[in-house]
Amino acid sequence: MNFRQMPLAIAVTALSAGSTSLSYAQQPVIQEELVVTGQREARNEAIDLYRDSDSITNFIASDAMGQFVDQNVAESLQRLPGVSISRDQGEGRFVSVRGVSAGLSSVSINGMRIGTPEDGSRAVPLDVIPTGSVELIEITKVPTPDMPGDAIGGAVNVKSGSAFDYDGDTFRYRAEGSYNELSEKTSPKLQANYTDVVNAFGGSENFGISLGANFLDREFQSDNIEAAYYENDDLGETVKALQEVQLRKYYVNRERIGANVNLEYRPDDTSRYYMNTVFSRFSDAETRQRSIYVFEDGTLADFDGNSGTFEDIAEDGFRRRIRFRTKEQDTTALALGGEHIMESMELDYQLGYSVTREKVPDETEGRFEYQTQELDGEFTIGQGIPSFRILNQGAEDISHLNHAEYLLDRVVLEPKFIDDDDLNFSANALFRDAFGQRNFSLKTGIDFRAKSKDVDVNEIELRDVPELGLEPYTIGAPDYPFANLGEGISESMFLSDFYADRDAFQIRPQDEDEARELQQAEDFVADEDVLAGYLMGTWQADNWQLIAGARVEYTDYSATGNQLEFDENGDLSITSRSVESDYSNVLPGLHYRYNLSDDMVLRAAWSTTIARPSFSDISPRFSINREDLEIDAGNPDLDPYQSTNFDIMFDWYRDGGVMSAGIFHKDIDDYIAEFTTTNNAQFAGYEVTTPVNGTDASVTGVEFNLEEQLGAFLVGGNLTFLDTELSLEQRDGETFALPESAEQSGNLYVGYEMGRFSTRLSISHRDEYLSEVGDSQAFDIYVAPHTQVDLTASYRLAESLDLVFELVNINDEPLELYQGSEGYTYQLEEYGRTASFGVKGSF
Repeated sequence: MNFRQMPLAIAVTALSAGSTSLSYAQQPVIQEELVVTGQREARNEAIDLYRDSDSITNFIASDAMGQFVDQNVAESLQRLPGVSISRDQGEGRFVSVRGVSAGLSSVSINGMRIGTPEDGSRAVPLDVIPTGSVELIEITKVPTPDMPGDAIGGAVNVKSGSAFDYDGDTFRYRAEGSYNELSEKTSPKLQANYTDVVNAFGGSENFGISLGANFLDREFQSDNIEAAYYENDDLGETVKALQEVQLRKYYVNRERIGANVNLEYRPDDTSRYYMNTVFSRFSDAETRQRSIYVFEDGTLADFDGNSGTFEDIAEDGFRRRIRFRTKEQDTTALALGGEHIMESMELDYQLGYSVTREKVPDETEGRFEYQTQELDGEFTIGQGIPSFRILNQGAEDISHLNHAEYLLDRVVLEPKFIDDDDLNFSANALFRDAFGQRNFSLKTGIDFRAKSKDVDVNEIELRDVPELGLEPYTIGAPDYPFANLGEGISESMFLSDFYADRDAFQIRPQDEDEARELQQAEDFVADEDVLAGYLMGTWQADNWQLIAGARVEYTDYSATGNQLEFDENGDLSITSRSVESDYSNVLPGLHYRYNLSDDMVLRAAWSTTIARPSFSDISPRFSINREDLEIDAGNPDLDPYQSTNFDIMFDWYRDGGVMSAGIFHKDIDDYIAEFTTTNNAQFAGYEVTTPVNGTDASVTGVEFNLEEQLGAFLVGGNLTFLDTELSLEQRDGETFALPESAEQSGNLYVGYEMGRFSTRLSISHRDEYLSEVGDSQAFDIYVAPHTQVDLTASYRLAESLDLVFELVNINDEPLELYQGSEGYTYQLEEYGRTASFGVKGSF
């Protein structure tokens, strides 16, 4: 095997054993009569890779023009069996694999681990990775011992392209505009890639150059309603009543800029040296207007289980707010490495460094409160979105919608800065025919990772403010579907006045000590070093293969942050706290493949994996919301997750298709879940949320995958069933589903390719899942089921020019959460449909 020019395989869904750059396949050819075959070629290549695979891995790759069908990496991964995504403003962001949360899977770029711009999570937001610079996405669900062991869910690897994957110099492009029905705005998206192989250092066609750049500027809106419920005993018995309702309108301008530079030198057929760089910048400018109705500030006068009335709701229980903030997330990754094929061994090594930053320098919210009189409120709950009317002496009252009745109460500033640096080095050696055994190979290697995370989160309340009414900032009423949001509020006019007279807005003297302490509360600095080594053997026979080995990982963790205390008078104090821990994990694994016949393959695996607690969970830090009486705190005493995994997969290959069925099981010790209580003795009167280790957890699942070609039609679908269980000491005697674990998820697509035309209709679905455990079943938070329909189509006008059309979220599916049961809507957010039209091509 050598490194000479070998085009990159194109696959949509495949199973493979952590394939490396040493394994390639043929590139699809565009016929002279301009026949489009992108979907078909991708599917066929996927089946070929599947047949030759050792472990359970799925692939998604760009087409012959270097394009992905979906808009970002997360949206693409949701098409795979056992994979679901969570969304931010309607876009796929985090990936959950086989029923475990996104933070329990690892993400790398070109085999190098990267950091995350999130303030404490280990979950990497995949929407910050520009698809225009990506050629191949792979997700390994059962890692072999030569892979990092912190992948209870799976390991996602995003690969940039190599110039040697293409024939000569190639330029690929895509340009389109997308239209969002809520914002009624059209947004541009541009993408360009160039590759070439040139002569260098006295050789011939031995130096590859690959360059890429992409740009997206998307303007959109979303409509949101949120409700909270609580236990009320005003009527002499405890009932679940409406606590508050928030009506929210978002205006978002989201911009992505990405670039990559990949250089590769192949001096001969047995060696390659490379440098891969990726840069991504994600910018979000967001305006949020919200109206808040705090029903608990009144007295519950009557209630029949669904409908009731609160009387004498205090004036400041009616609130209107306007917030603006810009968020910028940068990711820069650099990898240097080499690979060598020698007579009896193969050697590879890589040094990588990634820098990830998040900056929110200007988050500013003006908080206005109603000033006129106490009011009453009628409400109905238990039937979905709560409905309500505001009353005055029994008649409906709309004075709370009049901006002239509101005065500024305070301005809240929440700047945030996060630095995440990740340094890693790995080296691997593969010995063929080890110990003189022709069918046996031995692989060994080391892996070192050093991560540093610095989180600086601030909250500054300026309550010494001038007497400002809300009326001067009034603009036209926005479109809003859930209730009467009232008139609009101009964030630009408010911010102009705020910054023009900035010295007039100050911290009150009596708040200075508390304000100083709260600016430190969520801050922490954490360092984590991981040193790993492994030994893995592979036995190969005519119709079977066995991989056996073990990996040892040593973790050294330290962090400095803060802890919160209230004294006997209820005064707040914060003291510095440092913590440290270290532990070792031995992670053995067995992977077996047996060819039952020429068209049937059976795979089985037993593996052990871990997941380290998120930085915000294990670090000494907290956040406190005195207005809502909420505390969120870390828990430095957490243990890491540990999982034992069993997998069996059966594949049956037929002409033009494949059918797969698999069973998997995970036993997870020390599972970490959020626990929320209002009965914390240390913080009486507060709702306190902390992460805790569950006593145990398990995941049992079944996966089905089917792909068929029926003439010009391509049909595929997958379905995953999960049975998960979690126990918590705080809710003794009860069992829960794992958070973020949907019992059923699946995908269905129908593609059609004939002549110059290609199209695909896709449906993705997942069931409800548990998001947060509360004091009792009535207060557990669930994310409702989600089904989304998307359509893509292209028409080839010329050899290097395609028209493309996409329609995203055809069925206008919202995001919905509920508390306890489906009738108690906790959050509902609508994004509308998005349509895009443009061109793509290559030459």
